[in-house]
Amino acid sequence: MLLNAALGNPNDSARLLADMGLRPEYFDRAIRMGERSREQCTKDDAKNAPGTQDYLTRVRELRFTLRTELNWKRYDPKQAPLIVNPDKTIGIGVLLGDARTGLPGNPQPRSHRPAGVTKEAAVVRNQGLQLPLFAPSVEPDEVHLDDDEYASLATWYLLTYRFEGRKSNTVEIRNELSLPDRVGPMGRIDNWRARIILPPVRIPKIQDYTGDQPAAYVVDVQER
Repeated sequence: MLLNAALGNPNDSARLLADMGLRPEYFDRAIRMGERSREQCTKDDAKNAPGTQDYLTRVRELRFTLRTELNWKRYDPKQAPLIVNPDKTIGIGVLLGDARTGLPGNPQPRSHRPAGVTKEAAVVRNQGLQLPLFAPSVEPDEVHLDDDEYASLATWYLLTYRFEGRKSNTVEIRNELSLPDRVGPMGRIDNWRARIILPPVRIPKIQDYTGDQPAAYVVDVQER
């Protein structure tokens, strides 16, 4: 099992994803739908509306896709939305990263915001886990985990970083599916037990967008 470093080789990433029963297009779809949801926002919305809409849509679309196509189940420990495989060994959430997101090697990316109590607990669980991966089975749409099952859940995150190309008039979202291993002194996740680097998502910039970018989803405008 490849669980010690960033997987920059697409074949390695594809193999680990396949072991988990996953494909890159599941995450690409969620990211694109999240970006599209920003089009609904105007200056009359709260300033954090585009980022909030983006996040909520990514959560919804990822959970819907894995639930309907793979029989994964919704799980919401302490209002931290996850989607869990039917064997209750893998959970996936959505998280914003910094500019190192989606790039192999060091330094590793950090979470954009402090992890919070629920994510910190997930990191602690990840540190002590052996990580067997199992084929999915059929369960109800939502799942309940008892204390032992929750303690054995490996929690991965779809980590993303979004920036706009000023010259190319495109938005690029770098992304990876990563397993957090440490919360740093500033409360941000800053080390990952495994990083599956996924293809970046490139989308034409919304021309008529009139809202302000939210503090929660900082956009790095770069010359491209």
